[in-house]
Amino acid sequence: MTVLGFSIDGKTVLVTGAGGGIGGAIVQAFLASGANVVATDANIDHLNASLSGTSSDRLLTLQVDVTSEEAISAALDAAIDKFGSIDVLVNNAGIKSGESLLQGDKGKIDRTMEINTSAVLSCSKVAVSKFPQQSGGRIINIGSSLSSQGAVFNYQAGGADYCLSKAVVHDITKLLAYECAPRKINVNAIAPGIIDTPMHGRPREETEARHAGRIPMGRVGTPEDIAGLAVFLATPAADYITGQVIHVNGGMLMNG
Repeated sequence: MTVLGFSIDGKTVLVTGAGGGIGGAIVQAFLASGANVVATDANIDHLNASLSGTSSDRLLTLQVDVTSEEAISAALDAAIDKFGSIDVLVNNAGIKSGESLLQGDKGKIDRTMEINTSAVLSCSKVAVSKFPQQSGGRIINIGSSLSSQGAVFNYQAGGADYCLSKAVVHDITKLLAYECAPRKINVNAIAPGIIDTPMHGRPREETEARHAGRIPMGRVGTPEDIAGLAVFLATPAADYITGQVIHVNGGMLMNG
């Protein structure tokens, strides 16, 4: 009988956008599961605040601009220097924006696409070049459940530019999964629904009053609801899962 492997002990994970609610929870979940973690964010103050009180010899924090391939490469090299390898990349960094496609500010739209979409591809390309050739690796992208469905949800999940950026992340996930499969690299995306984080920008009580009636599970999500799935996708138990966009939204949106 085959015993499924749920252990992540000894693996090294790099998480972008670790200064945010979901990113911070993902870092904590991987640490609790025995992994080495490189937590990165463009804003070092946000990163330090997110991980305040967390002390571990398995944690390395770095200020990294995900729009710079040189900075990404340096961070991955730092991970390898400290922990011996890089095995998992979590592309979590992102910004929220409220621009329309027809009348929105081009500079803001371009910035949204650069951070939320282009950086996912850049980080992934660099990571693929540094994953161990024999054992491969895992890439986990953070998309968006509601936003990726487009304009229907614009006013509760971000602007059209944000929706577009997350829809593209989902397609990047599938395309990379196809190209990376021969390299033993699994690529998947997690698509959160309405999650209670500072980025969401509203009090939890207000959000639940507006939306809980449309969520079968009766509540908005927490960062921890996302973090557990990220860890699972990095374990041997998920060896045969690739090219998937897994929605975590309490049943608010059901795809089949």
